[in-house]
Amino acid sequence: MSREKRLQPVLKLAQGKVDEAARALGYLNQKIEQEEATKGLLKNYESEYLQLMRGGDQPGRRMDVQAVMRYQLFIQRLESAQIQQNEQITLLLQQKEKVTEHWIKTRARAQAVSSVMDAARKEQEWLDARQEQKQTDEYTTSRFARRS
Repeated sequence: MSREKRLQPVLKLAQGKVDEAARALGYLNQKIEQEEATKGLLKNYESEYLQLMRGGDQPGRRMDVQAVMRYQLFIQRLESAQIQQNEQITLLLQQKEKVTEHWIKTRARAQAVSSVMDAARKEQEWLDARQEQKQTDEYTTSRFARRS
């Protein structure tokens, strides 16, 4: 069995790890987008409720103390949720950085195995060509020897 063929399972395994890392990276990118969208929604809710608390559509409208307190409590909850959302996004970005590094390393390993396989294939081709040339030379020499 040639060296190239012996390395095929190694390449397949390395490529599988690259694919796995790429899937993880894709998942994290999707998750970050979702979390960013949620962050935007929270910010919009906060803006809407602040506008309502200030009177918004109804100038001159008066709110009782309890309604103001409820709005303030809700705004505080929204701000807290935004802080948590920012922390979640930061954690996901850190994970993405690690997964990206892992993907780069696994891809480099797969490329190295592929390069070794290419070198082994070229070496085998060279050996095969050399063997063929040797056989041709021997055939020609023996044929020439028989004629003489």
